[in-house]
Amino acid sequence: MKLTKLLIAAAIILAAVLSCEKAKPENYEPATLAGTWVISAQSNGDAWSEMKISQLFIFDGSGGYVIKKLGSDKPVTFYNGQVYAEESQFSQFGARHSVTVSGQKYRFESIEGDFTLVSSTSDLMTFDYAGTTSVKGYRMARVQKFAASTDPSVPEKPDEPEQPDVPQKPMINGTEILEGNDLVGLVSDKSTGKGIPGVVVSDGYDCVVTDANGVYQFKSNSLSRVIYYSTPAEYQVATANPSVPNFYKPISPGSGVVRTDFDLAPLPGGKETSWTFIGIGDPQCATSSNASRYVSETIPDIKKTLSGRSSVYAMTLGDIVFDSTNMWPTMKASMSSVSTGPWYIPFFQCLGNHDHDSLKADTADDAMDDYNATSTFVGYFGPTDYSFNRGDVHVIAMDDIIVTKQASSSKSNGKTWNYSGGFTDKQLKWLKKDLELVPDKENKMVFICCHIPFRGSSSHHYMDVAKLLLNFKEAHIMIGHTHYTQNYVYDSASYKAKGGLYLYEHIHGSACGAWWTSSSSSTVTGEPNGYTIYDIEGAHIKDWRFKGTNKDEDFQLRVFDGNDIYYQSKSYPLNWYTASQKAGSGSITVKGSANLRYCFVAQVFNDDDTYWSVELRRKSTGEKIGSFKRLANKTCTNIAATAYYFNAKGKNSDSYSSVTASHYWYYLPSSKAPANESDWEVVATQKIPGGEVTHSYKCSHLTVESDFNKEFYF
Repeated sequence: MKLTKLLIAAAIILAAVLSCEKAKPENYEPATLAGTWVISAQSNGDAWSEMKISQLFIFDGSGGYVIKKLGSDKPVTFYNGQVYAEESQFSQFGARHSVTVSGQKYRFESIEGDFTLVSSTSDLMTFDYAGTTSVKGYRMARVQKFAASTDPSVPEKPDEPEQPDVPQKPMINGTEILEGNDLVGLVSDKSTGKGIPGVVVSDGYDCVVTDANGVYQFKSNSLSRVIYYSTPAEYQVATANPSVPNFYKPISPGSGVVRTDFDLAPLPGGKETSWTFIGIGDPQCATSSNASRYVSETIPDIKKTLSGRSSVYAMTLGDIVFDSTNMWPTMKASMSSVSTGPWYIPFFQCLGNHDHDSLKADTADDAMDDYNATSTFVGYFGPTDYSFNRGDVHVIAMDDIIVTKQASSSKSNGKTWNYSGGFTDKQLKWLKKDLELVPDKENKMVFICCHIPFRGSSSHHYMDVAKLLLNFKEAHIMIGHTHYTQNYVYDSASYKAKGGLYLYEHIHGSACGAWWTSSSSSTVTGEPNGYTIYDIEGAHIKDWRFKGTNKDEDFQLRVFDGNDIYYQSKSYPLNWYTASQKAGSGSITVKGSANLRYCFVAQVFNDDDTYWSVELRRKSTGEKIGSFKRLANKTCTNIAATAYYFNAKGKNSDSYSSVTASHYWYYLPSSKAPANESDWEVVATQKIPGGEVTHSYKCSHLTVESDFNKEFYF
């Protein structure tokens, strides 16, 4: 087919050209468009029309452009990114004009009106112009090169055979798309319009990196639901609403090539060397009243505590809802506009067991059940397994729930999923690929954020995942699920990261405490409802602390009298020192420890047995009286909390008498009567691993039964 017979994607003449530049509007920043562009088509809202080219717009990348008008009556065609004409056929029309941009709105100052950008790639811009009576759409295509023009008036040679069409290879920004790749796109820099190389893009099953032109391409998995990228450290976390991370787009593979482009805004000062991470365990809201407490207690406390800080990022560690599909819109809204003043906090999400939608049918195919049960979460928050980068930290979120079959539930769905913890083979493959693509791992820190604790488990790839983390300078596992705080240190040589520190698992207490029990702000093990704040410096957690909701930041422990008996006049009197006691109508076993009788009993909310120590001192002089011993894990429940829940709150479940991480330290005074002692204080000291930061937290009073009946327990 002759060149003159090619399909013409031509352009309309832009009207109302002004003879002089307008004043630059306030609050607009210079655009960075560069190159030769042409208006190729116009839409009236129903269909695109095509007309012949009359003008070229040549952008200089510095906020300006010149118009070149066709100075000849010879025909010109625009096809597949090429203008078929001699550039000399066009002559400059008028002076240099300004083009400015603010957010997503472009103002072409030599033309009346504003043009709102709909989409932009290096090859094409689509934008709307709001006229007086209607909105018209325009497509402006980048001119890739000029080619020699042909004159259709010259007769063809009769013996010249017609040339067949030459198929055009699909291209994006100068990159050829290979046959068979159906997930393709361009990742570009908003400020320059140029493609960004080295960005990891995934569909949840495979991971690739963008090439030198910022282009990615790969073959989709038939189960792919979203396409997304791992935010580079040098770029802002894209958000909507305005604190919901917005790094993904839904896709439907199987219908041909799916092109999905992303444009990223660079961080003004480059990658963050210092930033803050917030770990939030289990909001677990089953009702609107639960959600109202999350909104009125937890969220305001985060905003107040982090007030004035920039570079703050939050991760909810699963169980956002409680088998209550109707709560998803409310919970998403609760975390959609959280700020620390002028800065918003992006709230990332992990998937918990109660976030698996039990309104989906149980098919007896565990893999398909898990896939279907996560679809509601994906619809609200995007991928279940993903990563992003902040500073020198690679942050991963993964679904570590493997559902099996359904069971009944008292919550709004009426059903819940039975489950086990761990990762599938496909997930492990995805994670390995994601981590392979992280450069310079030995000089970076890694977080993996999941719901169910690892705690050294060898089942379902837990330790396979843990060992992959050891290739980094420092490695941390961030977990929820248990509704109590526990720090698990992998203190063996085989679990040291490259920087020499042990792998550290942080199990976060719950934001909901004991499932938002009425007039209570305590977990089942007695620490306050809360969350944890991590201060990041380079590839290291410089500092961290548990933060009780509506409590002072230095409220980190309580001290009890090991001789106390709680609720002696009630149905279930309980004490610290009897090994086996009963409570509840089902005669539920409650464990005490004989080691605690006659002793000061210190409950340290966020302790571990490696980096913490506890002492009894003279309050007046600071003189050390003696050192506390830490009670072994799983040997004692929190007797004070258990007595409160069974007697004051009428609970009747072993969830409220669970024997978990210890948190209990004890010291025997010579009097054997802590209540008779005076001039004392308990000092709990925390040393942050791998640094010089040390905290000392103090308590100089005993918590007694009369403290339990306050409006908010503890």
